[in-house]
Amino acid sequence: MANGREPFIDAFIERTRRARSDAQLKSLFMEAIRKEGYENVAFASTINRQLDYIVWDEFPEAYLPAYKDRRWDKIDPVLKHVEVARKPFRWFDVIARRELTRRQHQFLNECKELGVHSGVTFPLHGPGSRVDLISLSLRNESKVSPERLPYLHSMAVQVWIRHHEMTGGRSAAKSELVHLTNQELACLNWCKAGMTNWEIGERLNVSEKTIEWHFGNIMRKLGASNRMTAVVIALQKGLISLA
Repeated sequence: MANGREPFIDAFIERTRRARSDAQLKSLFMEAIRKEGYENVAFASTINRQLDYIVWDEFPEAYLPAYKDRRWDKIDPVLKHVEVARKPFRWFDVIARRELTRRQHQFLNECKELGVHSGVTFPLHGPGSRVDLISLSLRNESKVSPERLPYLHSMAVQVWIRHHEMTGGRSAAKSELVHLTNQELACLNWCKAGMTNWEIGERLNVSEKTIEWHFGNIMRKLGASNRMTAVVIALQKGLISLA
């Protein structure tokens, strides 16, 4: 996109809309995250801070059997954080803020040895105490750039919604009727086109602060943690269109 802005994910949304199975959805997602440098993925569901089931995954061969056999879900600090998290988080940030037990330190070291490292998790809150998650990680130690999280989060939300559509699950993003004002819809459309708050303000002849206020209202109404995710949810609800 011009001026060095991040191209939006219209093409990814369109491809996932055409997917007819979870296997196709996973393949499209893996293709997209590999371009971002990630090699591992877990799409799972939790309830009361415990792993309930894994929708699908892509890990080194020995990792998941070890995780299940050793009941690592009981001590995994990332899994414990999912229930209270309301936005994407890097594993490093969670680990740095917690006082870990010796067993948890051992668990993290074994994960690294098995090729699961430097991850990021997207919590996806469903009804009741159920929380789905999509986690991406690397097979070698590296820094995860926080600047890429909104883009990755938008893809994760789209995959989550599409999965529920195909499997007959209740999609949290489509569970309520949402009313957005004309200016809020305009903000979303210009955001989808890659514009900054200042550029949108110029188009609408209002201040940048007013645009920030509009986006605050939009994200609250849609239950989104950032602008890009708000656009994805608005597309799914039919509030705005890809065209």
